[in-house]
Amino acid sequence: MANAERAEITRLARRIADLERLVARGGRTARLAYSSMESGAIEVYQDDSLRAIIGEQADGSTGITAVNGTAPPTPNTPVVTPVIGGLQIEWDGTFTDALVAPLDLARIQVHVLNSAGTDPDVRTPAATIEAPSGASVTVPVPDAYDERYVKLIAVNTSGIPGPASAAVVGVAKKVTDTDLHDGSITTDALALGAVTGDRLAVSTDGENLILDPSFEGMPTVQRLARLALPNWTLLDGGNGTAKALRVDAGTAHEFTLLDPITAVPGQRMFLAADYCASTDWAGDRLSLYAEWRDAAGTPLAWGAVNTGTSATTVRGAWTRLAGVTSVAAPTGTAQVVVRIKNTGGTAGTVLWDNAVARYVSASAASGARAELSPMGLQLFDSDGDEAVALVTGRPNYLTLSADGVAVATIDQEGKAGLQALYVAETLSLGGEDLESILDERPRGVIAYGRPTNTVTSTGTEIGYYELPARIQAGRMYRIAFLSTADFDTANNGEARVYLRDGGASTPTISSPIRQMVILTASHTGNYWTAHLEHVTSGTTLGTGLHRFLLTFQCSGGSTGQTMELGLVASGRSPFFVVEDIGPETSATGVYNTGGGTSEPPVQQYTKTYSASWSGSYAGRSSYNSYYGNTCMQGYYSATNGMQASLIGFPAALSTDLSGATIKKVEIYLYFDHWYYNAGGTAVIKAHRHASRPSTFSCDSEAKSISWAKNQGKWVDITSVFDSTTWRGIALDPNNSSYTYYGRARGLGQTNAPKLRVTYVK
Repeated sequence: MANAERAEITRLARRIADLERLVARGGRTARLAYSSMESGAIEVYQDDSLRAIIGEQADGSTGITAVNGTAPPTPNTPVVTPVIGGLQIEWDGTFTDALVAPLDLARIQVHVLNSAGTDPDVRTPAATIEAPSGASVTVPVPDAYDERYVKLIAVNTSGIPGPASAAVVGVAKKVTDTDLHDGSITTDALALGAVTGDRLAVSTDGENLILDPSFEGMPTVQRLARLALPNWTLLDGGNGTAKALRVDAGTAHEFTLLDPITAVPGQRMFLAADYCASTDWAGDRLSLYAEWRDAAGTPLAWGAVNTGTSATTVRGAWTRLAGVTSVAAPTGTAQVVVRIKNTGGTAGTVLWDNAVARYVSASAASGARAELSPMGLQLFDSDGDEAVALVTGRPNYLTLSADGVAVATIDQEGKAGLQALYVAETLSLGGEDLESILDERPRGVIAYGRPTNTVTSTGTEIGYYELPARIQAGRMYRIAFLSTADFDTANNGEARVYLRDGGASTPTISSPIRQMVILTASHTGNYWTAHLEHVTSGTTLGTGLHRFLLTFQCSGGSTGQTMELGLVASGRSPFFVVEDIGPETSATGVYNTGGGTSEPPVQQYTKTYSASWSGSYAGRSSYNSYYGNTCMQGYYSATNGMQASLIGFPAALSTDLSGATIKKVEIYLYFDHWYYNAGGTAVIKAHRHASRPSTFSCDSEAKSISWAKNQGKWVDITSVFDSTTWRGIALDPNNSSYTYYGRARGLGQTNAPKLRVTYVK
């Protein structure tokens, strides 16, 4: 029994010890660590005063709210700095009655008051400073530039304000000459991006430096007001614009187009403007000029573009004045100003519009250089003289110079002036190769001989003189011989002179006779002239070498009669010539007895016809009005597909060819574009349309001809234009290769199509 009781007591003691340990452990943990609260709040008190509410608030929200906190200390007085239209207030984060800011500090209120004795209303601060370490704020003071008093008040998280700081007086700055003056705003004072293009006095379009160049906006109105020039005004109606700048020509004032902007030595400017001087204008000239200045604004030099003289100043019409200033910016240049000037004006008015000022791009300031301006490109040699000029605004677009003297020019119409011209290949004139043009003209004497001996015939034919010549197909020839002759012994009978042709072989008295003359002398012992002439064609003679031989004899005279040929003496010089007299032509003569009943003779004509209509066809089908009279051929894209063109000629062509035999047909075309810069291939066919049809059709027979870009030329199309019923030509490659994509000029355009037909009728 005693043992059982003892064991129970031991067990009880052990449980008590465990409970003591649990109690001790629980005392070391948060009392609410494992607690929760539903729809309630914990109130925190200090000295029986509620200081905080944790949980559900009076308005139903949930959070921690400080209440009944101790009023915060007094902030130190701020530093007040006047700014334009306001005050800048800076607090350093310190207090007059505390070393550090209290942990429940919420913010510092900034109050701007009308007097030092006014108490701040914590409900209406002018601004707040949220940083407990201090900060600055700027407070606007609109429409008030008298004294204002600034006080600071600290407010804690309970919303309880502390005492106000001592007042600091300040006066906002006015925007006047004393507060905002030249140089008062520096570059560093401007924020990046703060000034945009619409607030600059220089254009920002990347090209024209003049803002409002057509004088239609507020910049010009403001400039006129600032310059206060009574004789310069704006009026309605410019040169393609709503406004123009008008000046009374009697004034000596100038109008500034561009206020000083940065410039560097060596720069030039392109200046331009439209002007319209009244018909009664009188003066020396009208000018645009750039004034080069140093950094202090002192003028160093002037570069002008002007109308030259009073006589060359156009009156009564809008005229463009444009050019590059001849005077470059000198050493020391830092600025440039651009102005309009009416030099020496005494009467009338001048209107100005569409002004331009641009810097000229140059590779160097002087000497050998390249300059690029809106007028074009200029190249200068080492002496600074212009060597090459590719510019507009001059009579010549391209000028090549040496030692300052122009040696070659090309004007705006493509007309060139050269010192000499060397052509390695073909030279074209009016669309025809020079060789073809020369072929239409006589080539003159191609073989010539002067016999110097006298030869005697005793009655049998004997050779006298041989002359070789090379004959070409398609040419006409005249063969002529002249010499002095006489008969001895008797004057009866006749003299015969023969022209024999040995071809390429040695000619003899048996060679074919091309011509002969029979002469009958009227007396014996006296001289007479033996003359032979023969006109024939290269087709008749045959091409190649021909060795012509002159032979002669006396025939039918008395026995013993002789004939002499030659008899060379002073004033008696025999000659033998072969002359090219032009291209071969058809024999068109007919017999005519003189009775007035013969048919008119057949004649050969060469006539040129200008195109009477033209047009392009999309997809080789419908007329494409987009191109008007322009003649397109080939494929470029699916938009127009495979393009073709038709060119027609007037009804006179049909009339002229009726009953005629065509000898030759040529077409003149000018191609101003090909897909490839090297040129392309034109495919020419014929058609029978008397006027432009709505749909495309043509003959199938074609002739392909290579063509350069911007080349006009005549080409022979006799092989495809071989019927008198054809009325025009087609451009119809029907091939998608870009080699065939090109554009030819049409009716009404420069270098329009022409057809030249040679026919016999």
